[in-house]
Amino acid sequence: MDKQTPLSIPILSKDSLVHLGSLDSFDITSGGKKAGRLILRYLKTGNRMALRHAISVYNRIIPTENFGGEYTALQWLCKLWLAPENAREELLSIPNVAGFYDLLHRDGDDNLRFYINYKYHFRNLSKDQVAEKARLRFLEDFILFCNPDRERWEKTRANIEKLNLKQGDHVVDLGSGSGYYTFKFADIIGEQGKVYAVETNPLHLDYLRDYIAKNSIRNVEPVVGAFDGIGLAPGTMVNCIFMCSLYHNVYSAFSDYERDQFVENIRNALLPGGKLIIVDNDLVEGKELPYHGPYINKKLIVSQMWYYGFNLLDTYQFTPQRYVLVFEMGDVPAQSVPEDHRTRQSDGAYWLAIRSASSVVRYRIIGTLTSGYSIRGKRVGKVMYDGFMNSDPAAIAQALEAFSALWPTERIGDDYTALMWFCQYELADEATRAAMRSGALADSYFHFFGDQGYERLKQYLLVKFDLERTEPEHGSLSLSYDYQGDFPIRTLNEWNEYLIFNNPNRVLWEKTTEMIDELGLREGDRIADIGCGGGYFSYEFSKRVKEKGLVYATEINKDALQYLESMIRDYAIGNIKPMVTRMNEAGLPAASVDVIFMCSMYHAVYITDIEFVKDQFIETLKKALKPGGRLVIVDNDIPEKGTPAYYGPGINPELIITQLYYYGFELEKRWSRIPQRFMLVFRLVDRERGKPTPKSSLKSGFRKLGQLFQKRQPKGPDMA
Repeated sequence: MDKQTPLSIPILSKDSLVHLGSLDSFDITSGGKKAGRLILRYLKTGNRMALRHAISVYNRIIPTENFGGEYTALQWLCKLWLAPENAREELLSIPNVAGFYDLLHRDGDDNLRFYINYKYHFRNLSKDQVAEKARLRFLEDFILFCNPDRERWEKTRANIEKLNLKQGDHVVDLGSGSGYYTFKFADIIGEQGKVYAVETNPLHLDYLRDYIAKNSIRNVEPVVGAFDGIGLAPGTMVNCIFMCSLYHNVYSAFSDYERDQFVENIRNALLPGGKLIIVDNDLVEGKELPYHGPYINKKLIVSQMWYYGFNLLDTYQFTPQRYVLVFEMGDVPAQSVPEDHRTRQSDGAYWLAIRSASSVVRYRIIGTLTSGYSIRGKRVGKVMYDGFMNSDPAAIAQALEAFSALWPTERIGDDYTALMWFCQYELADEATRAAMRSGALADSYFHFFGDQGYERLKQYLLVKFDLERTEPEHGSLSLSYDYQGDFPIRTLNEWNEYLIFNNPNRVLWEKTTEMIDELGLREGDRIADIGCGGGYFSYEFSKRVKEKGLVYATEINKDALQYLESMIRDYAIGNIKPMVTRMNEAGLPAASVDVIFMCSMYHAVYITDIEFVKDQFIETLKKALKPGGRLVIVDNDIPEKGTPAYYGPGINPELIITQLYYYGFELEKRWSRIPQRFMLVFRLVDRERGKPTPKSSLKSGFRKLGQLFQKRQPKGPDMA
C-alpha cells in the first residue's frame, strides 16, 4: 500500500468530484411512476395482475435506472405478495425482513402508500408540511437502506467479510439509520461485543429502539449523535468505527470546526490498532450505471483523512458504484505543505492541490434555522431587538458598534451587516435617511422590513436569534438553535435570504461596486443574472445597461423572484425581465446575451446537479451567449485556516476553472479583493467540447451517461 502523502488529486474530466442531494424530479421516470401506480392499484383492489405487471416494469428499468434506489425494494415487496404462503411466512420469520415489512405494512400499508404517493408526486406536500417532509425523508432512507434485496446491488456480504470483525469486538455504526448494518454486526460480535448505533434522526432512533425491544437484543445501544461530535459517552473506546453513506455529508456540509470536532471524537474513541472504515459511493466513469444518489471521489476522503492523521490501509470495491476505505490511526501531520505545491497541469491531467484538512467544496444552506449564532452574536441580537422594541437609540448604537466588530470575524456574508444598515438608518437624520433609501432596491428593502414600526425586522430578530427562549431574570441565551415556536420556518428562511442578498450594506464585505466595475458593462448590453434571488445584481445591472439594454433575471425559486417582481412593478423598471427556469435549463433565447452572470450559485451547480443535469444546463448557457460573450462566475472561496470563512457555501475556484475548461470555456480574468470571494471571467472557445449526447428521454440519459465522459484529454490552460 502506497503511504505517500496524498497532496494532489487528478481531474480528468468535467465530472464533479462530489455530488450531494437527490435528483427528485430528474429521477422520477415514466417507468418508476408506472410501477408505483401498479403497486397502489394492488393495495387498493388486491389485483395480483398489477403486481406481475409491476415486476415486469422493474425488470425492464432496474438495469438502466436508479442504481441503489428504491426499485429493488419495491420489486421485492411485489414478489413477496405473490409468493406462496409458506414462503412468505419463512421470509417474514427473519427479524430484519419482518421489521422492514411491518413498518411499511402497518395501519393498512399507510407508510407505503404515503411514500409512493409523495415520492412520485401523485400527491404534493406544501412547503409548510415540515413533519410530513421529515416522514418522507425517513421512509426514503428506510426503504433504500433496510431493503431486504440490498445485497443485489451492494454485495453486502462480501463487504462485511472484508471488515474482519471478531467475537467480542466493540463497534460504532456511525450514521446507522434504522440499523441495517448495526444488527448484522451484532450477530457477528456476539454477546460479549457491543454495537453503538449512532444516529441523529429521531425517527430512525425510534425504529432502532422498537426493534431492539421486540427482538430482545442486548448487545446494541442506540446513541443520539451530535453534529460537533459522535455522541459517545466520554471514555467509550471501540475496535472499529464504521460509516456508510455518511462521509460525503461530513466532507461537504460540515464547517471546518464541526468536522474537526467530529474527527477528533473518532480519534478519541478508537482503541490502539482500531480501524476507521468508510463506505461511500463513486461516480462511475464508463458504461456502468451511475449510483442513484450522492457520491464523492475517494481521493478527496483519503487526502482529508491524511491531514487528520489517518493512513489508508486498504481499499476494495465489489461494485463500480460503491467503495470501502480502511484507515488506521497515526500521528496528525504538520499542517504545512511544500511551498511549490500548487494546482497544476501535468501529464495530460490537472492536479488539484490539497493543502489542508479543509474541504475543496462546501454546501451549507444559508438562512435556515439550523444556522445558530454564537453567544456573542445572540447577545447583540437581543440588544438590537430591545433597542427597536423600546425605541432606545443608546441600545441601537450599542448593537451597531458590536455588529461592526463581529462581522469581519464571525459571519462574513450573513446578516450582521444588513442589521447594521437598519441600526444606521434609525440613528441617522432625515437627510441621511433619504440618501440611504435612494433607488428602488434600498427603498423597497426598507419598506419590506421597516414598515409598521419595523414589524418584520422585530419578528426576524425575535425568531432568528432565538430570543423567545431567553430567561427574563438572567438574560441567559442558549447556543443551541432548535426553534420550537409557531412562526413558519419557510417564511423566516425567505426573509433571511432577502435580508442577506438585497442588503444595501453588502458592499462592506463584498466590494460589490468594484466587482461590477470590472465587468465593464456598457449601455445597451444584454446580461443574464442566473439565480437572481431577490434581484440585487439584476437591479445594479439595469442601471448600467440603461433603457437600451436588458437584464434577464432567472430563478428556479418562485418565492425569491416575487421580491424582484414587486420591485419592478412598484418602481416601473422596464429593462429587467424576470424568468422562472429549471435546474437543467437556463431558459434564455439562443445567442441573446453578452454576459451571463452567476453569483453564489456555481457551487450548487457543481455539487448538487447530477452529471447529465449539469451537462444540459451548461449547454443552454453556451447556446445563449453571443459570439464573444462572457460567462462570469462569482462565488465564495475556502480560505486558508486562520482566515474567517464566508458564512455558507464555498468552492475552490480551481474546481470551476477546470470543469468549465472541459466544457469549452477559457479563463480570461480572475479578480478578488477579499479572501472569501472571487470572480472568474470566461470566454467560450469551443462550443462542441463537453456537449452532451442528445437524449430522447431521461431513461436514455441514464443509459448514455457513460458516453459523456471524455476518453482523451486535450491540453488545458495553466492552472498555476
